Amino acid sequence: MYAVIKTGGKQYKVAAGDKIKVEQIPADIGADIQIDQVLAVGSGAEIQVGAPLVSGAAVSATVLSQGRHKKVTIFKMRRRKHYQRHQGHRQNYTELFVTAISSSLGEVKADAEALAKARASRAAKADNLEKIEGIGPKIAKLLNADGIMTFAQLAEAPLEQLKAILSNAGPRFAIHDPSTWSEQASLAAKGEWDKFKALTDALQGGRRV
Repeated sequence: MYAVIKTGGKQYKVAAGDKIKVEQIPADIGADIQIDQVLAVGSGAEIQVGAPLVSGAAVSATVLSQGRHKKVTIFKMRRRKHYQRHQGHRQNYTELFVTAISSSLGEVKADAEALAKARASRAAKADNLEKIEGIGPKIAKLLNADGIMTFAQLAEAPLEQLKAILSNAGPRFAIHDPSTWSEQASLAAKGEWDKFKALTDALQGGRRV
């Protein structure tokens, strides 16, 4: 069985057990949600098409992660006008695991083991960013929400991006200095823990003293 759903102004064809990234949904990681905007449901040769929604149909899903897509760079210019403009955008997303599809055609559920594997796989990809000198639990959550989940991602993050994350979170976070975070994260990502320890021992609150 499959369903065509609508969320965030976009349509997606899904089946039980699928993992999809949709426009950001305000929900906690691990939360179970229900999408009732179902435009069509199909099972074998049977298909139901809504007008616009299929009555009584619903898709259940579990939130695996919240993050941001890779940056899209927009470049505009006008010849002989001395006009150039660079602009970047990173779209927020919510990653979902489709656990069940139900309608008058019946109900199909995803294998519980598949959901457990999806959760474990997602957890395995994330690093404990609190190991970085200067990053506490709240800042780690801010970085995760911005799509920075691993040491490698933190090492590659531009300093301007890190400052923007802190600044957007308010003055309590804007006072932090992230200038050494990428250097620390690079050593952590490579597993060079002796060098990492030597560096962090020389820091105070993430700052060189």
